[in-house]
Amino acid sequence: MKPQFPLSGRRFLVTRDQAQAEDFVAMLENQGAEALCIPTIEIVPPKSWKPLDFAMRDLDEFDILILTSVNGVEVFFERLLENNQYYGVLTDILVVAVGPKTAQAIERNCIHPDLIPEDHRAEGVVDLLLQHGVKGKRVLYPRAEIARPLIIEKLTAAGAEVVAPVAYRTIVPDGSAEKIRALLNQGTLDAICFSSSSTFNNLLAMLGDDFTELQGQTKLFSIGPQTSETIRKHGYNVDLEPQQWTLDALVQAMVNYYQNLE
Repeated sequence: MKPQFPLSGRRFLVTRDQAQAEDFVAMLENQGAEALCIPTIEIVPPKSWKPLDFAMRDLDEFDILILTSVNGVEVFFERLLENNQYYGVLTDILVVAVGPKTAQAIERNCIHPDLIPEDHRAEGVVDLLLQHGVKGKRVLYPRAEIARPLIIEKLTAAGAEVVAPVAYRTIVPDGSAEKIRALLNQGTLDAICFSSSSTFNNLLAMLGDDFTELQGQTKLFSIGPQTSETIRKHGYNVDLEPQQWTLDALVQAMVNYYQNLE
């Protein structure tokens, strides 16, 4: 008899930041899986709020706002509140969300994003904005400290002025390395789920050369092409990547993957 839930008996390691992992863990558990959250990244504030606050002080002088993550959205609106700034000015700015989850986070703050690219990567944001034209436009791009420079470089080359203050940083959380090492030594994980390049890079930083041996038969699941490229760059195989680059799509791809093994 087939199990009632498609992921019953499966055990996964979730590497997302603890505060953001709850929904993903719940989705996996709803499919019958055991989801263990041991973060390989922790979201922390920038070393200084001054560059971001200074840029946001003159919001009405910007033509375009680019938000490329839920983290960026949350920080942006938190700083608006912290600085007693008026949301209404955003109605006169072209607001760009990298994908549906980022768009939903923006909408929770009563602002409707104007543009959402079909390609939910920096490349998609750039392509869509170039179609609209950015020459002579001022662009505010609150970003992660380690964000790729692609948006800044491409839009600047197209004639935009891009202001890109750091909105948040990701660090390696204390204590996770030992927990993950012990878990992998048990050899009971079906797969490790990576939701960003940082989650994989930090895992390697934690475990070093030992990861190759510790991995054993554990599969590596990636949320999308940028994360997959990072994994492959280090010489590891990507066993699963959904066609759409969201956590919902990753869970569904995992369900399909294990159902096809039966």
